[in-house]
Amino acid sequence: MTMNDKNILEPSTRRHEILCDGTTIETIVTNDENIVEQWLSSTYACKQRVVGLDTEWMHVPKASTKKKFSTKVAILQLCVEDRCLIVQLFFMKKIPPSLQSFMMDASFEFVGVGVMNDISMLKKNYGLECNKATDLAMLAKKRWPEKISAESLKYLAKELVGLEMEKSKAVVTSDWKAKELTEAQVQYACIDAYASFKIGILVLSDEHSS
Repeated sequence: MTMNDKNILEPSTRRHEILCDGTTIETIVTNDENIVEQWLSSTYACKQRVVGLDTEWMHVPKASTKKKFSTKVAILQLCVEDRCLIVQLFFMKKIPPSLQSFMMDASFEFVGVGVMNDISMLKKNYGLECNKATDLAMLAKKRWPEKISAESLKYLAKELVGLEMEKSKAVVTSDWKAKELTEAQVQYACIDAYASFKIGILVLSDEHSS
């Protein structure tokens, strides 16, 4: 993986170039509403309507004495082709209307493993709703019941699109509410969304052609 730390659009935004399976994924990490809107505008301009979606969570203190912490979405990852947007929702003063409109646009299909849980948490934490979503594990199992023996993103990525994914526990459990994400965090978050996009293209094209 390579990263361009020098290209800082604003203090709240950084550009990265993530190399995955021979593809360079142009990745933006931001909590700036205008940057989010620019990325979404570019997405509307392209013909692709499948969007890889994932989230990373954080622990927040809870008032209840029974549970000291509860989980909350820290970042939202969206990937379309070789472009990825990582939105640091935790640091945004308000959710951009453009993001809500995008996720409610029925012409886009948001795909991921366990995506319904992600969407449920986004609605609970930030009021973000999604109009059209597909759980890749469920659809892949439906399409190829004899071939698919597991439901994890890592398994599906390797089995269906030949993508090897690293799942470091240290990164998975790292501080996703950090203002500046580490190189390893950006890579992990980006590739999760990219893998979902790649699998989604395959599974949905097979679904629509049958």
